[in-house]
Amino acid sequence: MNRYPSIEIPFNNRNQCWFCGEPKDKVINFPKYSSEESLITHAPICVPSCNECASIVQRTAFSSLFAYRDAIKKALTVKHQKTLGIGSNWTKQELAESELEGSAFEGFKRSAWFMFEMIQTRLNYQGWELRVNNDKLYLEQENEAFDFDGTTYVNLDSAIIYAIKTFHLDEQLFTRVLSVIGKDKFGQAIRLCRLHPQLTSKNREGVFLDILQSIGL
Repeated sequence: MNRYPSIEIPFNNRNQCWFCGEPKDKVINFPKYSSEESLITHAPICVPSCNECASIVQRTAFSSLFAYRDAIKKALTVKHQKTLGIGSNWTKQELAESELEGSAFEGFKRSAWFMFEMIQTRLNYQGWELRVNNDKLYLEQENEAFDFDGTTYVNLDSAIIYAIKTFHLDEQLFTRVLSVIGKDKFGQAIRLCRLHPQLTSKNREGVFLDILQSIGL
């Protein structure tokens, strides 16, 4: 269900995912949870997405749609690193002229460069200008520094990544708790989540609700 206004879509992009340019499958809300609206630097919106881009990043609490897009690109790079490696190990001509033999290798020669170029194109895709009701989406202080525990981070997203790695936090739990209690209580969010470092999708929701209950929410 769309909770927010949808971005305007140019005619030539009407069937594309805003994140990677592939055919769109759905329209997603950003932010994912209404409790995250106070964390983002622009108005909440809905954008078209393919299924892969909509599901490849599990964490939330991004400061902007652009920060979310960067996380999607990183996740796509990791997922498709073998395909991207084709471009590092071969040129198109070298692959075509290679002396690989056998039916499996012949299939590889025919499709490998095409797959490499397809993934590369998706990663390089930047989407179109964001407009809602003919007004350009305005981002306030996209790179606003964030201070925590005596350290100044480039932005909130950098602090989140640092906290998850340093304190061995469950990424999805921490970012969701943070989205509810707010970035001003960053340290409290860490303390609440440190006791639950590795959760399954089955018990994560229960732990999340228990945490909210423990702080009276």
